[in-house]
Amino acid sequence: MKKILVPSDLSDISENALTLAVDIANKMQADIYLVNFVDHPYGKSFTASGDADAKYGDEQNLFTIQLIRKNYERLGNMADRAALDSNEIYYEVFDEDFEEGINIYVEEKGIDLIVMGTTGEETLEEFFTGNHTEQVIQQVNCPVISVKERYHPVGFDHIVLGIDLKQDGKDDFEKAFAYINALSTGLGAKMDVVHVADPSSKNHDVLKDQLVDFSQRHGLLNYNVTVTENRDKERGLIAFAHAKGASLLAVLTHVEGGFFRVFSHSTSEEITKESDIPVLTINLHNI
Repeated sequence: MKKILVPSDLSDISENALTLAVDIANKMQADIYLVNFVDHPYGKSFTASGDADAKYGDEQNLFTIQLIRKNYERLGNMADRAALDSNEIYYEVFDEDFEEGINIYVEEKGIDLIVMGTTGEETLEEFFTGNHTEQVIQQVNCPVISVKERYHPVGFDHIVLGIDLKQDGKDDFEKAFAYINALSTGLGAKMDVVHVADPSSKNHDVLKDQLVDFSQRHGLLNYNVTVTENRDKERGLIAFAHAKGASLLAVLTHVEGGFFRVFSHSTSEEITKESDIPVLTINLHNI
């Protein structure tokens, strides 16, 4: 993972995400792309730092140009405050709105990972909300890390990967696990593969064997398996991650079922909203 995108609306929430992205990038020798998405009529050749052409001279266009330049300047200040130990933080105001622009940007730049802030709420007033985060997860073809609470560097000793064991199916996990292996290896983190069982379940040994078989078959590296109990699987997974002092909580999601059925969109969205630990989500439907 060498290219990390941090979408920014220039809020404290997105600067919080940048802080996390910098810690990851420093570990993995990655570049960061800090991007403000603004739909404007001037095309990709327009530079926020350049002089305005005469054709942009009416009052409305001049206001838009000034806004873009101000956003560009604020991005630069954010990048300066968050400076990487090595590699670069590239920043720009991209001429598409957020919903359309993020897919274009990921494809054009070959982005490997998105790190974005979320309030954990669904309000129309907030630009980065849980709902927007879920929209990004549903549409992009790379992993997404969402961070809700104020991020404080804690190291990257543990990643907890939640797996929900249900139903028959043939989902392809190899590429998802390649992402996770690259991230855990680059961060120097151990992996805990966890299934949250109902307290009435009596077959923990069987479930553990299934987790081991699943992890081995799909090439997961440097992991332990655990079956824990909770009637609420989201809260059970978050509680386990807290008990382990996990740096990241990882979930795989898909619109369809599977033998090792990954968390549904609704469940992964709840985890993103509720977890105060950064959440890594990989959508198997897109990768």
